[in-house]
Amino acid sequence: MSRFLMEVSLLQRMNSTPMTKAQLACVLESTLLKPETRTSDIHALCEEAVDLGLAGVCVPPYYVKEARRRVEGSPVRTISVAGFPLGYNHTAAKVEEIKKMCHDGVDEVDAVVHITAIRDGNWSYVENDLSAMVQIAHLKNTPIKLIIESGMLTPEEIRKVCQLAEQWQVDFIKTSTGMLAPGPDAQDIRYIKSQLTRPETRIKASAGIRTAEKALALIDAGADRIGTSSAAAILAGYPVA
Repeated sequence: MSRFLMEVSLLQRMNSTPMTKAQLACVLESTLLKPETRTSDIHALCEEAVDLGLAGVCVPPYYVKEARRRVEGSPVRTISVAGFPLGYNHTAAKVEEIKKMCHDGVDEVDAVVHITAIRDGNWSYVENDLSAMVQIAHLKNTPIKLIIESGMLTPEEIRKVCQLAEQWQVDFIKTSTGMLAPGPDAQDIRYIKSQLTRPETRIKASAGIRTAEKALALIDAGADRIGTSSAAAILAGYPVA
């Protein structure tokens, strides 16, 4: 069974059967995006992800090639970020970031929506920015997660950005960068889920997720992936084998 189908299958079974620790591991993405990150930190992150059977490692663009080498031969995905963390980079710069990380071997791109344009109500700009990022990622056969920084947006802004994301067939809505606003709770995930109509559009919850209890609550609310810097602690605190 492919890793994608395994994720879908376990989420479908969530309400009837407890997840195993291995099933929980395969929806966790281990994140290390601090600017002071060193090569040795990336090595440790990747080694842990392979040992634990995680979904992926999310690393700075500078380390995509290194992370790719370190997880080679395993199911662990190499993930990186574009327009991070503020989202207000020029669209052309975001597109070039995505091109470069795809060239370096990234498996998935997490790209920040233009938060400034959203707050300014310039939805044409938001759509142009979003569509350019999605089109270049998909041209490179790379899934893209749109980071919407939900903790900074109103419910109506979230509704509109989800609508645009689905129009342009974004693969995931990702809640947060972890740098600018509080991470999501279960109610936030349920609201985002209620705005999505395409079954192909999935949700990645991220920021402030440090315990098995919180991770499971977000999954139960509709999250398909969990971005965390505490993957090992989450799995160690999970009581099911």
